[in-house]
Amino acid sequence: MIGGLMKQLVRGLGRFVWYHTTRIFHRGRGAESPVSVAPPELATRARVDALENQVGLDPKYERLTQWRSYRKNVSPQEILSDSLYQSWIATPGGHKWSHYFAIYQAVFGPRRAEPLRILEIGVLGGSSLRLWKRYFTHPGTLIVGIDILPECIQFDAPAEGIRVRIGSQTDARFLNRVVEEFGPFDLIIDDGSHHSSHMIASFNHLFADGLKELGIYFVEDLHANYWLPWRDSRRSFIDMCKEMVEHMHAHYQSAAPQAFLINKPSDQPMAALEVPLITTMINEIRFFDSIVAIYKTHREYIPYYLRA
Repeated sequence: MIGGLMKQLVRGLGRFVWYHTTRIFHRGRGAESPVSVAPPELATRARVDALENQVGLDPKYERLTQWRSYRKNVSPQEILSDSLYQSWIATPGGHKWSHYFAIYQAVFGPRRAEPLRILEIGVLGGSSLRLWKRYFTHPGTLIVGIDILPECIQFDAPAEGIRVRIGSQTDARFLNRVVEEFGPFDLIIDDGSHHSSHMIASFNHLFADGLKELGIYFVEDLHANYWLPWRDSRRSFIDMCKEMVEHMHAHYQSAAPQAFLINKPSDQPMAALEVPLITTMINEIRFFDSIVAIYKTHREYIPYYLRA
């Protein structure tokens, strides 16, 4: 076992030396040359892998406890006072989890008065389309719903700023046509089939080209990822979001700390890093109970750490 650990450390040290030698070589060639970096298995990775796996969440936080259920005829006061909730219960044909309304207010509230293009995956009885049309107050807001059920076309109402198209959320050609006709969108809400593979497919088709910069990709009912009738892929959407958190920090995995330290903003210790494309596209990921909101941006430059 000790021999194996020594091999890991020696291998990691070799990569560390190689990385810094490469940096010196490229820095001498000028800022226009991108820096070639070692793969994520740098010396740090080898050292971390050799550590004892004893640090983590304190067991007291994993101790099972009784979590009470609220089952009274009258909803809690904070729900009753929520204007969005009041609007929803006045809309026939819909159903939503009671804790969603506070999340909607937190994520959508800052932009509700803007002229938005909104795509909702999943129309069903059309109740959500009507809810969003009332909630987003700008007269120029367009709500577009897609659904695989042909009867949902009855909710298409151009004069009211509501459009409906029939097709599958996993059909790339159909999604491209919707984006070409109505997009790109400021907000995409996935309230569709709830199948894990469908959530992943829609995100992969829409996030890059169907969502505007500074747009929000909002996926709800993620509890279905944990229920067998809807879990139809080994990797769930929540699993993919966890991976995207790692991708948000890919640049720190690809370069040593010294690469980010500068003395003044005009310094340029490295010209470029190779990172996954998604690293440059995510500004924020917010996790809620059964909901994930992914905020899109264009991160043009590698962040730096300015010395005092």
